[in-house]
Amino acid sequence: MEKLPALLQTPHLTSVVELSQVRKQKCNALHRHESAEILFIQDGTANVNVNGQIFTVNRGDLVLINPNMEHDTLSCVDSSLKGFSLTFSGLHLSLLPEGFMIASDEKPVLNVQEQHITIQKYIEDIYEEFKNNDPGSQEIISSLLKTLIIKILRILFTTDSSQNATISEKVKKYISENYNRDVSLNELASVVFVNPYHLAHTFKDETGIAPIQYLITYRIEVAKTLLLSTNSPISEIASKVGYPNANYFNLLFKKYTGYSPGKFRKKSS
Repeated sequence: MEKLPALLQTPHLTSVVELSQVRKQKCNALHRHESAEILFIQDGTANVNVNGQIFTVNRGDLVLINPNMEHDTLSCVDSSLKGFSLTFSGLHLSLLPEGFMIASDEKPVLNVQEQHITIQKYIEDIYEEFKNNDPGSQEIISSLLKTLIIKILRILFTTDSSQNATISEKVKKYISENYNRDVSLNELASVVFVNPYHLAHTFKDETGIAPIQYLITYRIEVAKTLLLSTNSPISEIASKVGYPNANYFNLLFKKYTGYSPGKFRKKSS
């Protein structure tokens, strides 16, 4: 793990806005402001223009916008979107100019992956304190904002291999742990915080096979092992690999191997 920048000064929250847009919102004009800004995408998809570059953001993404960085907050939204925008001043991290969260040449979009729920909880708590403005709210907000920024820095500066695993590697691992359940493309996509269309194309580009096809072939390979290493009934093996309907399992197994499960077992004995 790389050394985290030190937080030299506690930032001051300027505003926090809940984002909730519906389909076909018009593009927002490019603008800049002196405050730093964090966009958190809770759900949905949008295009964000930061310094002339267009980034597609999805569930679990953070957009880190340095002060005076030209951007449109949420451009050309074509799907329902939920999230939050936080602006704050007074941030100062060691090794970076005042107000900067990331170096000016770094990609401003960060997927918080497994930290999605944790990050969301901190932001929701900040939003509630900001909205209610109860006695002591400013102190709580200051503490939560400081913690949130440190959490984000940990993600930015973590070089652990599990954080750097590709989408396909993460999906494969999830399948290996959940192949015996009813797993859908939507569920696989939610694991890696992308939409199903993006997962299908990315997974096939990286592996040469669609994610659901990979799931099926994984189940068939496990079934082969069980057929050869146990005397379990075929219906029981079908259920163990995620197919409670034994007839459907028989058809699928024959399609992928050329043999029915019973013939495969006899042929290999």
